[in-house]
Amino acid sequence: MIVNKKLDRFKQWAGERMGGEVRTNASDDFKALEQEMTVRSDGMDNLHRSMSAFVKWLSKRNDAGDKEKYTPVGFMGATMVNHGEDFDPDSEYGACLSTMGRSHERMARAQETLLADSTTTWLESLERNLVQMKEYNSARKKLEQRRLAYDTALMKMQKAKKEDFRVEEELRSQKAKYEEASEDVYRRMEEIKEAERDNIEDLTGFLEAELAYHDKCREVLMQLKRDWPGRDRFQEEEEPPMPEPKLTIPKLGSRGPY
Repeated sequence: MIVNKKLDRFKQWAGERMGGEVRTNASDDFKALEQEMTVRSDGMDNLHRSMSAFVKWLSKRNDAGDKEKYTPVGFMGATMVNHGEDFDPDSEYGACLSTMGRSHERMARAQETLLADSTTTWLESLERNLVQMKEYNSARKKLEQRRLAYDTALMKMQKAKKEDFRVEEELRSQKAKYEEASEDVYRRMEEIKEAERDNIEDLTGFLEAELAYHDKCREVLMQLKRDWPGRDRFQEEEEPPMPEPKLTIPKLGSRGPY
């Protein structure tokens, strides 16, 4: 029985492809929503791919030769601090290395915070969207199967030479299943659109995380500049005042009589 139903659906599908069978079509609004979902699905995939690459870049670690692994910024800071300690305490160069190294270690910790916040806001939001879209696509495939089954039953009803209770009952059953699947797909499409509010909230959280990170880095660097052991080198030498231009045109009062 199941094999016969699958064969009938295949005949219906093949007939539609050959143009010999009429298929049940959804409304124009439903089709427009389906096209919108296709655009959204492609965009979600691209956004998730790029955000995953961004998070992977933030979480990159360097092997420092010991048990601990650092971010590139933290690794650079640690090497500066270590080498700065090789110099005498009164070495200006050693002090500069150590001071800059500790500042970069602070910025590395700020990067760790950015990594965590970026993941919990925008990346996880995109992952939820992908799950939602995957469930929609599964429901969409189920709807297509229901449509084929309904159109197959409808075709049998139209070709029946006399009234057949079993054919009529099958048609009613398949129509109800098709309408149920159609409503489920429509509901999922609307839910995907309504999720924009949460997406904006999560994207705003990502924005705030990036602002906090860059503000922290600027704060660290400005403090580094104020504490810089070689801060005198920051101060530009005052340029001598420009000499007044020599007057080459005689004043009116000094001109002789005509």
